[in-house]
Amino acid sequence: MSKTTSDSALQDESAHWRMMMERSRDGIVILDAASRAVREVNPAFAEMLGYPCNELPGMHPWDWDLRFTREEIEAMPSERTEGDIFFETSMLRKDGTIRDVEVSSTLTEFRGERQFFCICRDITERKRAEDEIRRDKALLRCLIDSVGDLIFIKDVNGVYQACNKAAEAFIGMPESEQIGKTDFDFFGLEIAEAVRERDRLILASGKEGRVEEWVTYRDGRKGLLDTIKAPFCGPDGKQLGLVGIARDITEKKQAEADKEKLEAQNRQLQKSESLGRMAGAIAHYFNNQLGAVIGNLETAIFELPQDAGPVTRLTAAMQAVEKAAEMSGLMLTYLGQTFGKREPLDLSEVCRHVLDSIRAVMPEEVVLETGFSSPGPVISANANKIQQVLANLAANAWEAFSESRGVIHLNVKTVSPAEIPASHRFPIDWQPREDAYACLEVTDAGCGIADEDIEKLFDPFFSSKFTGRGLGLPVVLGIVKAHGGAVTVESEPGRGSIFRVFLPVSNEEVPRQQDKTTQPLPMEGGGTVLLVEDETMVRNIAATMLKHLGFSVIEAKDGVDAVEVFRQRRDEISCVLCDLTMPRMNGWETLTAMRKLAPDIPMILASGYDEAQVMEGDHPELPQVFLSKPYKHKDLIDAINQAMVGKEK
Repeated sequence: MSKTTSDSALQDESAHWRMMMERSRDGIVILDAASRAVREVNPAFAEMLGYPCNELPGMHPWDWDLRFTREEIEAMPSERTEGDIFFETSMLRKDGTIRDVEVSSTLTEFRGERQFFCICRDITERKRAEDEIRRDKALLRCLIDSVGDLIFIKDVNGVYQACNKAAEAFIGMPESEQIGKTDFDFFGLEIAEAVRERDRLILASGKEGRVEEWVTYRDGRKGLLDTIKAPFCGPDGKQLGLVGIARDITEKKQAEADKEKLEAQNRQLQKSESLGRMAGAIAHYFNNQLGAVIGNLETAIFELPQDAGPVTRLTAAMQAVEKAAEMSGLMLTYLGQTFGKREPLDLSEVCRHVLDSIRAVMPEEVVLETGFSSPGPVISANANKIQQVLANLAANAWEAFSESRGVIHLNVKTVSPAEIPASHRFPIDWQPREDAYACLEVTDAGCGIADEDIEKLFDPFFSSKFTGRGLGLPVVLGIVKAHGGAVTVESEPGRGSIFRVFLPVSNEEVPRQQDKTTQPLPMEGGGTVLLVEDETMVRNIAATMLKHLGFSVIEAKDGVDAVEVFRQRRDEISCVLCDLTMPRMNGWETLTAMRKLAPDIPMILASGYDEAQVMEGDHPELPQVFLSKPYKHKDLIDAINQAMVGKEK
């Protein structure tokens, strides 16, 4: 090749090279391999650094490179190596701004000299976009992890791809271990298959779905989850899987159930309170009227010859009235308004004393088996009321036998508060507050009780047996409630029942039994009784009864009238019989006023209300005797004699 031809080729090559340099969108810089000085740059590189092209030759990379120091750049190998070197760096522009650059460097022979041929691409915007994406992902992850609900992502095959911190905590497994697993790794087969089918339906519909479901994990944990799942797609619209948000609502549901139970208890308590007020008022009115009936019947019987025909019919009427009065008393007992003297009792002994009476009335085919500890737990109670509890529970047990044959187990023991069941416990608001409780347990293998009927067992006149019954168990509850205890029921249809009565254990000692004969009070009358009663009919019959008993009677229509009469004639008054509920001045006020005039005057307070209800609270003065209406001649003379000798009933 001639020199001319060679020069022409070089010129063409140079022109071609120059055109490539100038048209390249990437920056190109050529460095001397030995000195690292700039030999040549293209316009794109000059623009990248913000310099004119003619200012860059002679400069060195350390004049703009922020990643590498001069020493590091000079230490780079200047011998040819295999392949290109790729790296990212930051370049300082002439105006002080910084650009992120991706560099591809090659050590090559060019025009007989060793040079670094560097192609530089401005990646500032790309880096900014990547940083924003990373920042957005970090923010999104932070938001997802801060959510208390369980968040998870599955692919179309049901394989877990991601989850949040709440899901990690709930499952008890880090996200890294959950990824790649399926529902069959977390749940039992039945639950996993159900979840998989719901996922399939959601993906097929392309719409979100919601479900509440109990799930049981392989480790035995259970939870109620409220879950929303929705499919998600890629940019091309193709389904990639589904995202789920689940909320553990186990505690919420329990709280709702507790709230509903509490509301039901409040309704029951309000009903009982209302019923108590109503029953007390009715009993007061009812007993007043019964008192008049009983008094008139007794008076008529006394005034007729005993062999007269009407006496038999009047006696039958008297018995019917007494039954009506007993029913009134039972209703008050159901409401916990029971009365009677309480004393320390051995529960086992109290129960033993009533066994003969129970056996006398129950069917011969029924057998009683007892397990009474000796000595038994001590309780503070009224013996008659506790025996009434056992008698009613035993009657309820034998009536559960369809063929009137079976075995009833009676047991007495001491239990801790923790042993008292919380379910099917009555009264519904009762809570154990003592250190120990005496337990009277009555077990039968009879017909059992349906769960929905257990809540109604202690309602008056409710019975699943036959019409006309239904006060036995309500009376049991009333007595137990009045003694600060509770009743629990455990039953299942066809498998019998267990009734347990829990009563607070007393620290008092049971007094030793002494042989003594109770002397009857004298039944003869004498003296003057001040009768204070606002009901005219009741006052008239009470006056008649007192006169029949041999007393003189001074009548007063209310407390104000009585105090005035007493002030004028107190020297001739032996005893005061005063009603409780009266206009202008009630019985307590009348009692207090009279005691100021005569501190030692015997006083009898009479009422159709329950004694415990009447005597509740603090009163400046107390009567010698409380007389419950309706009363008969014997009750009246007993009360007067007790008041006159200063005894307490």
